[in-house]
Amino acid sequence: MAWQRKIPFGYSIQNGKTEAHPTEAQAVRDIFRAYLSGHSYSQIAREMERLGVKYHQHTGQWNKHMVKRILENETYLGGRAYPRLIDSGDFLAVRLKCSDKTIGETRPREIDAIREKAVCASCGARMARDTRYKGQPTWRCQNGDCGQIVRMEDDAALKTLDRRLRELAALPHLLTLPKAKTDSTPSMDAVRIQRELDHAMNQGSESGELARMLVFAAAAEAYDAIPDPTPQHRMARLREKVAKGPVTEDILRELLETAVTAIRISKDGELALELKNGAVVQCGQEDQTA
Repeated sequence: MAWQRKIPFGYSIQNGKTEAHPTEAQAVRDIFRAYLSGHSYSQIAREMERLGVKYHQHTGQWNKHMVKRILENETYLGGRAYPRLIDSGDFLAVRLKCSDKTIGETRPREIDAIREKAVCASCGARMARDTRYKGQPTWRCQNGDCGQIVRMEDDAALKTLDRRLRELAALPHLLTLPKAKTDSTPSMDAVRIQRELDHAMNQGSESGELARMLVFAAAAEAYDAIPDPTPQHRMARLREKVAKGPVTEDILRELLETAVTAIRISKDGELALELKNGAVVQCGQEDQTA
């Protein structure tokens, strides 16, 4: 496809030479640091979206596979005309962590649906699952000041998640997102490009090539300023499918992926769904604000 990257994320080509892209290179370092701090692929992807970092220029959307590719890319160690972005020690630490993820712990694949979005209901910090306590699945708050521990069997967690998702499916009016706002204030880059374009146009035909380049740059800035309607469209389609029924396993998975931003785990082992619009579904209650 036309928008597929021709060079790895983190780099750009300037005057025929591969260089570190300032914004993307910093994002690569942040991704490695976040993963070593205990964040999952999906959590890192959501953080990149929140920060407005673009993996592909046509969209600001990320997914866990993009993050995984970055963490596995040896190009960031440098060589073959690519400058080094990641320290060898950090790259090795990520490799070891990836290979060590399942040592001493077994979990059904389905539990990853909870693991990737689990947060502490008390403080909002990430919750991590392990089986260090007599082989029993245990969820631990990663906030040292909170440290909440919840022991909960995987079957019980999955059944509770299924119940919450079915309760959400019975409330399709909650499946909404606020309309993306258009920022009418031009960015500093847009202002600079327009200023340079005005200057080039005033120079006449001698600056024709520069003017064409600036026109394309101005068009790109204008395109980036247009809000992406994709999240709202996906949510509207999902709301229609839920309202139409029936509620299948595929619908439940789509609800979790599209509408839910976090799964809150409380000390009594209850799960609550925090939706992307700020609503919360928990314990059979219809909804409440976050």
